[in-house]
Amino acid sequence: MIWLAWRRHRLLLLLFAGGIAALILWMLLEGHAFELAQRNSACTSAAQPGTPPCTAVLGRLSLANQAFAINLLLLLLPCLVGVVFGAPLVAGELEHKTNRLAWTQGISRTRWFVSKCLVVGLILVGLAALLAVVAQWWSSHTFDAQGFSLDVGHLHLGTGETRIGPQYFAITGIVPVAYTLFAFGLGAALGAFVRRTSWAIVGTVVGYTAVALLMVLVVRPSLVPPSFSANQNFNSGFSVGVPTSAWDLGEGFRFAPGTHTRSGASAGAIAQTCQDRNNMYAPYLRCLVKHDVQAGAFFQPAKNYWALQWREATIYVAASIVLLGVAYWAVRRWRA
Repeated sequence: MIWLAWRRHRLLLLLFAGGIAALILWMLLEGHAFELAQRNSACTSAAQPGTPPCTAVLGRLSLANQAFAINLLLLLLPCLVGVVFGAPLVAGELEHKTNRLAWTQGISRTRWFVSKCLVVGLILVGLAALLAVVAQWWSSHTFDAQGFSLDVGHLHLGTGETRIGPQYFAITGIVPVAYTLFAFGLGAALGAFVRRTSWAIVGTVVGYTAVALLMVLVVRPSLVPPSFSANQNFNSGFSVGVPTSAWDLGEGFRFAPGTHTRSGASAGAIAQTCQDRNNMYAPYLRCLVKHDVQAGAFFQPAKNYWALQWREATIYVAASIVLLGVAYWAVRRWRA
């Protein structure tokens, strides 16, 4: 049955593997080109834009544009896996009635489904893991937070983005593998329920996008308790020092360490009350001090990168197992 599953999906898997190989080659070449530009001090000046390899940073095929395109492809790749491999995994079989051939040959539904998931899923996870390793190297060579800033004309490469920031967190570490497995499981589960590949594809895109946004906006910032940078000089407003290597979560309020409020209201609620009652800035700040409320900024420091990676990956893997279990349950309820 494993050989049959491989023959059934080998063309798409080989095409996908070829696409991954091409992307990896592109990343290696682009990372090497940026490394050469970084070593050439002339590239840091807009006065000598024609000095090789500085020409690589100009035009539509500039290093900046290539880096943006690669980053976008890496972000979209897990969802593509769910669309191409997950959604048709069971829905496509039912639409073409190829499942009946397997079931009439003495192959149980359980063995049929598990074999397809193992063959397709393991290959996709392996390819995703390989791509994640290369992406880890590529990101360190193109967008190093503490490294080189490349300015040529109006372009700026090396913008201080860090791996813990939303733009690169999702394409490095172990979470891309978990994303791939989740998208595959989501597509398979939707396909098993709606029994239409087209609807399963739409549901996979919408569902994956919604979960990804929910994760980055709501869940991930609190997976590890964030750090807080208090504004020590109230007269300067809300300008606080968040490390450049950290993920800035925005301005906010907290109670000073070792204090609490009797009313049970949150620090943000008290700050809003102080603002409503005081039109002038100085009385507003005195009100915050009176209630032991500190203004500042929340952030995730760079040291929390791997803790966030492991916890988010665990959530996605657990969700993937549940989705594949749902798909398995739906397959067993199919009528032949």
